[in-house]
Amino acid sequence: MKKQPNTTERLLTYEEVCTVLKTSQATLRRYVKQGRFPAPVKPNPNGRAVRFRYQDVKAWLDKL
Repeated sequence: MKKQPNTTERLLTYEEVCTVLKTSQATLRRYVKQGRFPAPVKPNPNGRAVRFRYQDVKAWLDKL
């Protein structure tokens, strides 16, 4: 039996977050740099990729 993924552990790309927020990547990066949006995490400490935690994005949206 396959285990269902836990949506609170889901990681989102910049593109996915921008689609939800209906904004550009440049704006999202600026928000992160200014501390106005939750910072992304590195799923692999040795890699270059960064992702946003689903629960962080949802909590930010709930505050609006």
